[in-house]
Amino acid sequence: MSTPQLNDIPRKQNANIYTVMLLVSMLFMLVAVIAMFVEFRRYEGTLPWKTDEARPQVMHHTTLPTYF
Repeated sequence: MSTPQLNDIPRKQNANIYTVMLLVSMLFMLVAVIAMFVEFRRYEGTLPWKTDEARPQVMHHTTLPTYF
């Protein structure tokens, strides 16, 4: 029975630039989610996309304008 030597054990690879870019993008995504949550809390719990009460005035044209 032989004992494993340092040369036989596979070494862990160092972090390359793509790993660093992945970690930085994950950090920025986390910051963006937190910022969106803070912005959502400014509405005090109401849903900003719920526009049941909004009744915009619409202008109806009987004929299409002619530009020619």
